[in-house]
Amino acid sequence: MNEVMKVRRSVWWAGGSMAALMLVAAAAIGFNPRATSRVERARADALLSPKVDLDQMKGGRNTNIEEAIGANEVRNPDATPEVQAYRLRAYPATDIPTDASFAAQAGWAGLNADSHSGGNWQLIGPSRAIQPGVLNALGDGAQVVTAGRVTAMAIGPSCSEDQCPIYVAAAGGGVWRTRNGLAGNPQWTFLSASFGTNAMGSLLIDPNDSSGNTIYAGTGEPNASGDSESGVGIYKSTDGGNHWSLVPGSDMFFQRSIGQMTLDNNGNLLVPIASGVRGISSADGATTSGSTNHPLVTRGLYRQSGSGFTLIFTRPALLRGSTSVKVDPTHPGIIYVNAFQQGIWRSTDNGTSFSQIFTPQDATVVNSAIDRSEFDVTSLPSGATRMYVGEGQGGGTGHHSNFFRSDNADTAAAFVSMGGIQVDNYCDGQCWYDNVVFTPARHPDIVYLMGSFNYPLFFAGFNNGRAVLLSTDGGATWSDLTQDGKPNHANATHPDQHAIVVNPNKPFQYWEGSDGGVVRSDGRFADVSFKCDARGLTGAANAYCKSLLWRVPNRLSSMNNGFSTLQFQSLSVDPKNPQNNLQGGTQDNGTWQYTGSSVVWTQEIYGDGGQSGFAAANDHLRFNTFTGQANDVNFQNGDPTKWVIASGPIITSPEGSYFYPPVIADPNPANGRTIFQGSFSVWRTQDWAGSQSFLEANCPEFTSAAATATCGDFVTIGPPGQTDLVDSGTYSSTPVYGTDRIGGAVGVITRSTNRKDTGTIWAATGAGRIFISYNANDPANQVQWTRIDNTSAVSPSRYPSGIYIDPKNRNHAWISYSGYNVNTPTTPGHVFEVTWNGSVATFTDVSNNLPDFPVTSVVRDDPTGDLYASSDFGVMRLAKGSSTWTVAGQGLPMVEVPNLQIVPGERLLYAATHGRSAWLLQLPGRD
Repeated sequence: MNEVMKVRRSVWWAGGSMAALMLVAAAAIGFNPRATSRVERARADALLSPKVDLDQMKGGRNTNIEEAIGANEVRNPDATPEVQAYRLRAYPATDIPTDASFAAQAGWAGLNADSHSGGNWQLIGPSRAIQPGVLNALGDGAQVVTAGRVTAMAIGPSCSEDQCPIYVAAAGGGVWRTRNGLAGNPQWTFLSASFGTNAMGSLLIDPNDSSGNTIYAGTGEPNASGDSESGVGIYKSTDGGNHWSLVPGSDMFFQRSIGQMTLDNNGNLLVPIASGVRGISSADGATTSGSTNHPLVTRGLYRQSGSGFTLIFTRPALLRGSTSVKVDPTHPGIIYVNAFQQGIWRSTDNGTSFSQIFTPQDATVVNSAIDRSEFDVTSLPSGATRMYVGEGQGGGTGHHSNFFRSDNADTAAAFVSMGGIQVDNYCDGQCWYDNVVFTPARHPDIVYLMGSFNYPLFFAGFNNGRAVLLSTDGGATWSDLTQDGKPNHANATHPDQHAIVVNPNKPFQYWEGSDGGVVRSDGRFADVSFKCDARGLTGAANAYCKSLLWRVPNRLSSMNNGFSTLQFQSLSVDPKNPQNNLQGGTQDNGTWQYTGSSVVWTQEIYGDGGQSGFAAANDHLRFNTFTGQANDVNFQNGDPTKWVIASGPIITSPEGSYFYPPVIADPNPANGRTIFQGSFSVWRTQDWAGSQSFLEANCPEFTSAAATATCGDFVTIGPPGQTDLVDSGTYSSTPVYGTDRIGGAVGVITRSTNRKDTGTIWAATGAGRIFISYNANDPANQVQWTRIDNTSAVSPSRYPSGIYIDPKNRNHAWISYSGYNVNTPTTPGHVFEVTWNGSVATFTDVSNNLPDFPVTSVVRDDPTGDLYASSDFGVMRLAKGSSTWTVAGQGLPMVEVPNLQIVPGERLLYAATHGRSAWLLQLPGRD
């Protein structure tokens, strides 16, 4: 889905340490946090989406906050979830040595080569992810089938009704193929099971192979978001994707991301290299790559040379690298390449030297995080080369993205601005993430321009979203292709665009990839400009609307059936029906419900989905989280129209949180309406956030602002002045819980599942503090917290990613840790068995043969005593009594697993994957 309709707050980093984590309140950054109209809320949310520049994170907080949409709204792309994700995985260092990353990859390969534990993983979907019409961003009631983020697409050299091969790369979901992209229900085949990663960045079909069977797949996503995972090199297939091999020498791009590749005039690969990250967990946490002592390959442009690759273009301070390269279609030896933050460069001597031909049009944004110039080239009848450029200066006064054209890019390269208001700021405030320019071969006047929804004008009725634009006169005028021509319940694309291909025989029939999977047009057009007359627009506004809606796709069709690529952040299990009722939060596609069908899941709520949960005593009570401290509750069985704002007291507090903070429902039916949330303090409600009648009357999700203090009744728990577990200084200038490991936010909360235990709770902070309370459900100011990590000499100071409490012993638990041992060499370990005796905690490292890599979650099979842990690569099992971890089960693709959920009594283990949807392992019987 999109990031609209929710006024959120997110964590902003300042300085270079965990202690510097802070939150900038919505009111403090210039927009109205109490906005109640759909337009205002959408505009505000567009500014706080979960995408952020990767490499600007290193310098700490960016104080040059850029104004984004209008005079009263701001966006700082250096300051949202991925800043913390970047730091949490590297903490307490600032980056990860390259050799540690190589060792992690090799270590997983070694584990995976050995025998696995018993059982077979089963994909539980969704294979058909249905977004009900009421949650459609268009607000017109059209039901949508969606999927996860697409990063690249390729189409065969011929496309007919019988055969039209389409290849799609998903952000964390690998490479897929349908043999007939024109079919009413195309069948998808997953192709990249043999890859060293399923994080993808680019696809290229060799134009010199008339069969279309030679394909290159570049791993690692170059889109600059914090979950744009790094890769392991380039794979090649010569049989249409059935078999693949790693291109010799391309493993040098390990831990980098590969942009849109091409072939030079001699058939050598040209490869643009950008940044990437590795690893996420359910409450944030992702690694950066490389360091000054262990550098990765330089970002820029490489050429294949024999059995290796040679750097032919880079620039000083090219912090994020390059994403696109093109060869001149007419003039041999001319190469064009872009550079994040530094425009477009050209070589006229086949890559020996490069000179800049397109400079960011506003000097104040050169080298800033918001600049990305995407482009395409084509031949004019005169023989000259035309270049189209989408200049992604999204956000800020005078920094609106725009569109440019040169009709002599091969020589003088004189650029003129095109399109005016129709394309102004086409990629909104996140052009470094959503930015696509494409012109079909042999059609120099046709150009597609794609970015993100223009939220303010969309909700004001001026356009249909303006996420996909088409010009047939060289960029002079444009039409809006975001919605189709169906009179009512129009079909549409997702708000965030990344890739497009067209039918080689029909340049107006296209397949488009976004954060919501793939849609196809039928290649025909409809005129729906009459809709503007019903939108209350007059004069110039009505004329502007009609200038965009006079030509829209006749029909858009989802191609997402069977395309199981949702990027899950976490799963939650219904305690009353654990076999057939789950919820799951996903990147940019909201929160979903599973009811026992591996085919169909239904979206419960839109946005970015983090944590979710059911009440222990009544599974009609649900909660979901968006981002930061924005939480909703639902009293009516997840009815999409009945979500209500629940966390107003937290949002309006001075506290901050992680982008996906921990939120849990108390598992004990005796505390059936209790929810805990982690910010700087642990917050609690004991009545599911308040009166149902009051919340449904005054705080409905569709019309209320998240920062409404009366929406919800969460309170901090702990003695007055002593609730801040991270000692942020929010309530006391004097540290309460010690002078070490200060900062961060609460990253993990876990309650005992023992039904006789109504009060034991463990919590952890991102800086490595571990706390226990035995009376978490007592009156708020009587709850007592005891810090236990500072009694152990071996407790890692890295980010704790999960805690599982022994149901038979409240002082006994297992804790997983993110990060790498190389950054805390005196306290190594990724999984610990922890026992607290009231005065001293014993941390016993049970990592044993696990590689040195981040562990993202840990659970225990209580009847057998087996442990299960997840990682960037899959799931591992440590059998009781064994000192050897093995890969758990068969059949789970290599994929990041941020969260595990276990139901020991039902013999169920669920895995949330970041790009391959949700999976189930039936556990073996009891010993």
